[in-house]
Amino acid sequence: MKDAADYLAHVKALITLNSQVVSTIVLREEAQGDMGLYRYRLMLRDGSLLELFERFSIRDGRFLPGKYSFHWQDGSGQLLKRWDNAPHQPGVSTYLHHIHDGADTNVLPHEPISAEHVLACISQLLDNEVET
Repeated sequence: MKDAADYLAHVKALITLNSQVVSTIVLREEAQGDMGLYRYRLMLRDGSLLELFERFSIRDGRFLPGKYSFHWQDGSGQLLKRWDNAPHQPGVSTYLHHIHDGADTNVLPHEPISAEHVLACISQLLDNEVET
């Protein structure tokens, strides 16, 4: 990864190649040298919505995550999962990083996660639903 624009291109390629994504809305996108951020809204094949937000930097060719929130909800607006590192869950063992699983109040520890891993996780879950 050489700079923020390179990372944004990488994330957009992952979205484009993901078979579960049917449409993408770019809400915000900035790349200034080695720092950047984006907010994308993705409509998925099953009617659910995934909003990706990430502030990041690139140092010595390496991606360094900053603030992030990856919010996945079903077609009726019910939360499915939200991975984030907002400082509102100090009791979680992996603080700042955590996941809201199925409800805002169901907060579980979670390791830091990237958009790439979130897209892969959701694709795997949706692919498994189709198979069963």
